[in-house]
Amino acid sequence: MTNDITIIGGGLAGLAIALLLTEQGHRVQVLEARDRVGGRIRSAFDATGDGYLGDLGPTWVWPTYQPVVKHWVDKLSLQTFDQYTQGYSVFDEGPGREPETCFLPDQDGSMRFVGGPQALIDALLGRLPRGTVQIGCKVHTVSIENSGVKVHTNDDKAPTISSRKVIVALPPRIAAHTIKWPEDFSAGLKQTLERMPTWMAPHAKVLAVYDKPFWREKGLSGRIASRSGPLVETHDNSGANGMPAAIFGFVGWPHTVRKQRAGILSQDVLEQLKRCFGSEVTPTAIHIEDWATDPLVTTPSDLSGPVSHPEVGPAILRQPHCSGRLWFAGSETAAQSPGLIEGALVAAQQTALTIGPAASPSG
Repeated sequence: MTNDITIIGGGLAGLAIALLLTEQGHRVQVLEARDRVGGRIRSAFDATGDGYLGDLGPTWVWPTYQPVVKHWVDKLSLQTFDQYTQGYSVFDEGPGREPETCFLPDQDGSMRFVGGPQALIDALLGRLPRGTVQIGCKVHTVSIENSGVKVHTNDDKAPTISSRKVIVALPPRIAAHTIKWPEDFSAGLKQTLERMPTWMAPHAKVLAVYDKPFWREKGLSGRIASRSGPLVETHDNSGANGMPAAIFGFVGWPHTVRKQRAGILSQDVLEQLKRCFGSEVTPTAIHIEDWATDPLVTTPSDLSGPVSHPEVGPAILRQPHCSGRLWFAGSETAAQSPGLIEGALVAAQQTALTIGPAASPSG
């Protein structure tokens, strides 16, 4: 059976679009290259694989200022809580220098999901019909046919999938870099896709897990601001009631330095955490996610260009192509908050709204 719509990419945007289109009566299939869904939303889990520990991808939302996020929080019955910011922050000038405590301004309105953004992914997945999402299915070619679109994959069981429409819910640069498009594919569109930087691509994130949030007992917020690194910025990433206890941070060292020190980066992080929070407590685990090494997130262009948040891209990114048979709807295509959680949801809503409900059998 031909799908109404095939969605390439099982990250937040892809799953949200799938749910909206399913609710509108479309037959939808989601193809995800990874062995998991979520894309850049990635969580660390305990040894059982079930206990959520913290975030290795995006963390915050601002429902007070992001009505689209607020809508989805309500739609999916999710719970949020305020980011913990109470107490002093630590200003770190590096080894050999005594860290100083100071107050840093809060990120007004920043909130987190109970269970992390993983709860958002799980809620979306739980509402989709069984079999909607196929993991481990990498798309390598998209061809436009008179009757629709064909998607060619690395899956021996389903090497070619036919659909009436295809939605590419990948970062635009990844779509341009990893998928072969028809020879008559608009050169201007492909260049636009290639110019859009992927948020988080050059970055690395660290999660340090503890038995308890001991820094709170010391009157500290969990925040570090550092000139030397490796962590240039950290925050409390503990659960709503303080457990599980964790600190997350962003590695400020360039990807070339991270690559050179890959085998000892966790030790570099540990030394900094002990310097800033005290040497008497050691993390039970340190998780590192270097997004610069993920070929489904990062291209060479992301590592050679300036590190900056993507700006709102041209309208061509949000328009249908190939006579309405091809759409792009990754978070970076959004007309609002591109690259962020809100951007993914905005892109999903706009795409689903424009496509509209499925035609009735008689019509």
